[in-house]
Amino acid sequence: MESESVDIDVNPTTRWLIVSAIVVFVCGVLAIVLPLTFSVGIAALLGWLLMFAGVAHLTYGIHFQRGTFGWHALVAGLYGVAAINLLLNPLLGVVLLALIVGVVLVGEGIVEIGLFFVLRESRHSIWILIDGIVTVGLGIVVCGHWPPAAPEFIQYLVGIGFISSGVSRLLLAFAMRVVEPTEAPLRRND
Repeated sequence: MESESVDIDVNPTTRWLIVSAIVVFVCGVLAIVLPLTFSVGIAALLGWLLMFAGVAHLTYGIHFQRGTFGWHALVAGLYGVAAINLLLNPLLGVVLLALIVGVVLVGEGIVEIGLFFVLRESRHSIWILIDGIVTVGLGIVVCGHWPPAAPEFIQYLVGIGFISSGVSRLLLAFAMRVVEPTEAPLRRND
């Protein structure tokens, strides 16, 4: 029996997986090529995000929750102090972010290893396991070298972790898109 070629529309999940893989990969390359610039940029972005979150908490406390304004003002103040520190001294923020990123890498790797065991029956799920092991290892190295003698060293490790995640997700997305033709079951004419 002849197998027919079937065109399958790629679902949006694999498209977004490919897009996210490319974005993570590019961030990894930028972290390696421009380590200090990338780090300071991330610290500044986080500073502005904290500033906007503080303003949002303050606004919420003023307009919507009477009686809890003090709590919202306290949170807004903490966000504001953190934002001002990150914006005025981004290098200190980079050093602190290095530790946070190390912890996040360890956590991400553990989650990915757990995800592998959930998806181990799926085709090409080994890429998730490899990424999880690499990510945990990089996170341990980042945390082990904190505080860093040179902030660029941490960014190289983070860049390698991002590139590893991007490549594994890209390979997984391409593996999900591959559909091998199978023989159609024989129909019986009764």
